[in-house]
Amino acid sequence: MSALRELMAEHFAAPFPTSVEKGRDYGEVDAVMIGADIYGWALRAQGGGLLPIDGDRLRAARDALARSLLAFPDDAQPYYTQLVALADAALE
Repeated sequence: MSALRELMAEHFAAPFPTSVEKGRDYGEVDAVMIGADIYGWALRAQGGGLLPIDGDRLRAARDALARSLLAFPDDAQPYYTQLVALADAALE
């Protein structure tokens, strides 16, 4: 299994952190939308690659999330750190 596919499966199976308030911004990102956006771009990357504009958007989302990790509750940070890794794999 490819690293991207494995990370996607792990993220899909992971429960959303109960300490995170849905619809709330943490740092620079919306707690729910950042995951949906990154996962969606990862699906596109897995399915044949990203258009340059999508790669730019994914990179910007990844960077905003990375800068925002410490704004999340401590117990939720591993969930969002995994999303950063997912974005990294999709950008390879």
